[in-house]
Amino acid sequence: MKKYLISTFIAFSALVLLNGCIVSEKKLTERVQSAIVDEERANGNNLEVTEFTLGDKEGKNYQGVLKGKLDGKDVIYDVKVTDEGDDFDVDWNLRP
Repeated sequence: MKKYLISTFIAFSALVLLNGCIVSEKKLTERVQSAIVDEERANGNNLEVTEFTLGDKEGKNYQGVLKGKLDGKDVIYDVKVTDEGDDFDVDWNLRP
């Protein structure tokens, strides 16, 4: 019985940790997208995002792709994000 309770506790803990990672990744995606749109707006541009993924993660770093319309023209940005927990650094470059 004791082994069963310990196994159940470990499985439950793993599920909670996994769920926490998924939620934080989703939240990070939303925050990064919002930061890019806000920065473009501050520069006098109108960016409508049609698709954004953080992409692959290596350590605290992500390399993703953002697709959208910048002032009505189709654009693709390469996005690099460093996740610092409560904060993040983001760099994006427009593809030619």
